[in-house]
Amino acid sequence: NKIIVIILWFLLVSFEVNKTQNISVSKEVEVMIHKKDTFTRNVTKKVKINKIHPFTDFCNKYQPLAYYYQVKYGVPVSIQLAQAIVESGGGKSELAKKANNLFGMKYYKKLFDGEYYESKQGTKWRKYNSFDESFEDHAIFLQRFYPGAVGKNWQYWVVNCKGYGEGKYWFHISSVIDRYQLWKY
Repeated sequence: NKIIVIILWFLLVSFEVNKTQNISVSKEVEVMIHKKDTFTRNVTKKVKINKIHPFTDFCNKYQPLAYYYQVKYGVPVSIQLAQAIVESGGGKSELAKKANNLFGMKYYKKLFDGEYYESKQGTKWRKYNSFDESFEDHAIFLQRFYPGAVGKNWQYWVVNCKGYGEGKYWFHISSVIDRYQLWKY
């Protein structure tokens, strides 16, 4: 039974990357899958950086979550943390506070079937129930948008991933990673 549950869990994870599917499983299997996912999150790598900077608490708090999504989706921890710092000031922006959107992810009905938050300027942004959901959606987005970068180090991302952000966006992400030593994560 445990082998079947593990196989089902891996199938669910692999299907989740490609598309959403309705799969019926027993309540027992569902509980075991949830326990496996919780276990995986609890054993993820946790690093505390001694360098103090304005985003130390944010990075220390969300690094294990970003690491979990690095393992699950192949997006480096340092990339996610740097983008959260650049896009939302480490969760302090109005968008992060009102919509739990750490990454400035815009809402397009064809690309996102969740709720949205509309700013005073009329821009629609993806709205999440938690920062956790924001991290996961961002990792899924990057995995889909940059499949060739998945599993590569942060230096590869900042040099080779074009078309996200404007101008010298990736140079800025690189400088944030260097300035706050996010590469240590």
